[in-house]
Amino acid sequence: MSEQAPRGGRASRALRVVDRWYHQGMRWSPRLLVAVALLALVALRIAQLSPPAVVPASAPPEVFSAERAREHLARIAAEPRPTGSAAHRRARDYLLAELSKLGVQPEIQSTSVLSRQWGLPYDAAHVENIVARLPGADSTRAVALVAHYDSVPGSPGAADDGSGVAALLETLRALRSGAPLRNDVLLLFTDAEEGGILGGKAFMDEHPLRGEVGIALNFDARGAGGVVAMFDTGPGDAWPVRELARAAPYPVASSLFPEVARRMGHSTDLSVFKRAGIPGLNFAFSDGAAHYHAPSDTLSNLDLRSVQHAGDYALSLARRFGALDLGRRGGDNAVYFNTWGAHLVSHPTSWVPAIAALIACLFVGVAAAARRRQEASLGRIAAGSLGFLALLLGVSAAAGGLAWALRRAHPVLRAMPFEPYNAPAYRLAIALTALAAAAAGYRLLRRRLGACEVALGALLIWLLLLAAASLAMPGASFYFAWPLASALLGLAAVTIRRGGAPPTLPPTLTDAAILVAAAAPAVAVAVPGPYLLFVALGLPAAAAPALAVALVFGLFLPHAELLGGGRSRSLALAFGVPAVAALAVACATGGFTEARPRPASLAYALDAAAGEAHWLSADRDLDPWTAAYFPEDRAQAPSFEVPYVRLTRQSEAPVAALPAPALTVLSDVTSGGVRALRLRVASPRGAPWLLAEVASPTAVLRAEVDGRRVEESARGAQAKRGVRWGFTYMGLPAGGIEWSLEVEASGPVQIRLLDQTYELPRELVRAARPRELMGGPYRLADSTFVSGAFWL
Repeated sequence: MSEQAPRGGRASRALRVVDRWYHQGMRWSPRLLVAVALLALVALRIAQLSPPAVVPASAPPEVFSAERAREHLARIAAEPRPTGSAAHRRARDYLLAELSKLGVQPEIQSTSVLSRQWGLPYDAAHVENIVARLPGADSTRAVALVAHYDSVPGSPGAADDGSGVAALLETLRALRSGAPLRNDVLLLFTDAEEGGILGGKAFMDEHPLRGEVGIALNFDARGAGGVVAMFDTGPGDAWPVRELARAAPYPVASSLFPEVARRMGHSTDLSVFKRAGIPGLNFAFSDGAAHYHAPSDTLSNLDLRSVQHAGDYALSLARRFGALDLGRRGGDNAVYFNTWGAHLVSHPTSWVPAIAALIACLFVGVAAAARRRQEASLGRIAAGSLGFLALLLGVSAAAGGLAWALRRAHPVLRAMPFEPYNAPAYRLAIALTALAAAAAGYRLLRRRLGACEVALGALLIWLLLLAAASLAMPGASFYFAWPLASALLGLAAVTIRRGGAPPTLPPTLTDAAILVAAAAPAVAVAVPGPYLLFVALGLPAAAAPALAVALVFGLFLPHAELLGGGRSRSLALAFGVPAVAALAVACATGGFTEARPRPASLAYALDAAAGEAHWLSADRDLDPWTAAYFPEDRAQAPSFEVPYVRLTRQSEAPVAALPAPALTVLSDVTSGGVRALRLRVASPRGAPWLLAEVASPTAVLRAEVDGRRVEESARGAQAKRGVRWGFTYMGLPAGGIEWSLEVEASGPVQIRLLDQTYELPRELVRAARPRELMGGPYRLADSTFVSGAFWL
């Protein structure tokens, strides 16, 4: 029989257990506070990057309502409306009728235009811009509200850019409900924007009202929803941005956006106003890019909150700029960015060097204080910087490799040209993967370096980026300046303040409070960067936003240290486990349905000169419906040429009785070694799009396309480069267009003509396409091409 323990001993052990639990709770409560507060701050900041709620149609007449704008969208985006099509003409007529109902007199600018902006083949079109003016009481200059009403072939274009067109119609209605503004409001619905900003160019080249524009506000889209950001500006943007901050109810803007957009070559209708030196602001939403330029860009897939956000901008800024003296404005540029909520901060670009110098002094001061306290040395800070740089590259490579592997292994991702329908799940998975890799890398660095040394090393990278941005991209300088400043203050207040305390010493509530306070400015400015990069670049370029995630992680190394990231795998696992779960959910939920159709490309091409016909596709993997057109016994290497499309397969097809494009020689004169040809090109089958090119190695000296003169800068330059001289033409008139050429008289000239209609030959289509499939990409899918060759 065992002895019974004394009651006092049992009570003593219980007290020790309670005491241990109490002290563990005290040790973890500040860390838990930091972790929860950081998660809450990040979640709140990302939540603020959402469009506002839709205002109902019952709202007062002076208010913009996306529900009222929806009625216009239902008509405008009922069908694809590429330039020159019958649907395009129906959209034009609807706009003319609605503008007349709203009490303004619309006019059509009907003209031809040619642009050399994107090189050969040049872009040309017959455009029909729609222009209407709402007169002001005492106009100084006009406020131009701009959107394009054409769409790409095959896409109803509800977002791109039916949303902008509908928003401007509803804005006009709201403006008409109030007193007249001081300035004129000019509504410009451009044509052939999708063909190379051609309608906008035509307006700025020759419309009589072009000289009256004091500021241009352009509205566009490259997705199906998301927050509407002001992502580009015209020259002298300081005062428009200042008025944007004052007038717009929820401005989302950053001078980082234009710096990136200019280097990526993005172009919209605002580009023509910028080149003319006219101030302007460019607005667009870009989430849901799986629907961009796709048949699924329908009203049912469009987030009306984005239309509401665009309309709020248009109405508030029309009223604001409509009341100002637009004839007297400065030409300075600004650095601007959002903080918490809708607060937009701006300062002159001239302040950038001084701000960078002050923050550099702050870094030197913090590093010196750490050295005095023997928390860091210059050499080990440099080592920490090199280590953090290696961490950044490793994270970027890991995330980029993961995205690469997913796009090659997952059948859904292989089929999507840009990003999947459930892109947010993949973004979350890759962001968490980047954080897990960054936390693992930090733990490795901490094996050889102290916490303060690694933190200062990471912030040294931020300082170098601040210096580079201040010199080369001043608009981006804020992104590195203010997060760096807050991180340095937090590091000084906590890590250095703790002095030589052992890392096992639990943080105090004061430490936690200081860290959270220091994190708030960094979260406000830095966290939107990776998120917006994910939205803008998509899954194929995931390495870039993952790099940004790791860079932002470097701001929070003191937080990571107090959460145990330098001593254990706990922080890496805290990110890694949900990353795996998010990736599993993303891969399991991205299948195709009727609401989320798979893109499938199939086109018919007739080579009239050879008497041959082909089925064409640009797909990597074929779905069963498309595969039926490409049996192995009729497989061919792609030989038929379609501009801007990389074909993956070609097969023999029945020869349909379709007339080839027509070429008529109007005159042919040779003098002084130069041959002058005057030609007429047309499409007997009424195709709205045509490519004309010189297929022989002939040096083109001068040309004229539908009255638009082209002088080549170097004699025979295109022939020397091996580039074919040519042009595409949208909105081809029924009678064709005139085309003149002056070439070196060195032999026969071969001309290739290719026309395109936006449907397959109905008699050759074997079965209706399943509902879970849609045509894509728009330059190829569901098209019929007919080519002809001519020797002159």
